[in-house]
Amino acid sequence: MMKTMLLAAGLALGVPGAAAANPYLEPGRAAAEIEACLADSGVADGCNVGFFTDCAEAGGWTTHATIQCDGAAGAYWQTVVDAREAALRALGGEPAAWTARSRAAWESYREARCARFLLAQGTMYLQMHAGCLTQMTLERAEDLAEFAGDEPLILLETE
Repeated sequence: MMKTMLLAAGLALGVPGAAAANPYLEPGRAAAEIEACLADSGVADGCNVGFFTDCAEAGGWTTHATIQCDGAAGAYWQTVVDAREAALRALGGEPAAWTARSRAAWESYREARCARFLLAQGTMYLQMHAGCLTQMTLERAEDLAEFAGDEPLILLETE
């Protein structure tokens, strides 16, 4: 797990000067772009793909750019996951316990599922790995939205 976290952090940070070369990698840009899209369409996967496509285009569709763009989108979705988990933990009781259990299971599954792209040789597999981490984090955010989103499907009683 630590190896993947370090890889994802490195991918999101990129190289010095990368943000100057690609405005989509500027701090807060992924959040602004994705949230504007969500406000307009409400389709998380489409907004994620839209940001990635615009970002990768601005970076010349290099392998490095695609990895950085997936890292930026993944970092955004991780902030959404963290906020929704914090809201569930704040409820205490079973919602807090479920959050801890499901987080551990999700992290383990995400690491195992996405690690398949690290088995092969070639730089595109790194991009596929970054994309897998981002997609699975987006899916976790969507799952948590059922409890802690703007329009929850599962209503929890507080203690």
